[in-house]
Amino acid sequence: MNDEVRIDEVILNQAIELVNVGGECEHRLLYHLVSQIAEMGYRWRSEYKVTLFNGDAEANFDDEYALYLDRKAQRKDVVWDGSEEK
Repeated sequence: MNDEVRIDEVILNQAIELVNVGGECEHRLLYHLVSQIAEMGYRWRSEYKVTLFNGDAEANFDDEYALYLDRKAQRKDVVWDGSEEK
């Protein structure tokens, strides 16, 4: 089973306008995030994976960071400081 994000295109386009340059809530990061989500939706035939990293840590290469992200996925209250407790 694949994880899926379902978003109303009309609402997504409204959000893009809202955070775009000159929008009511102009915000560069949010604009790029919602625009990228829209692009991913346009390319609906492709499969996507979100890869998080923090400094030099990335789950595919750092077991401690992978454990930290697993704990975040379990909704545990954890903070990444580069030396996750065991």
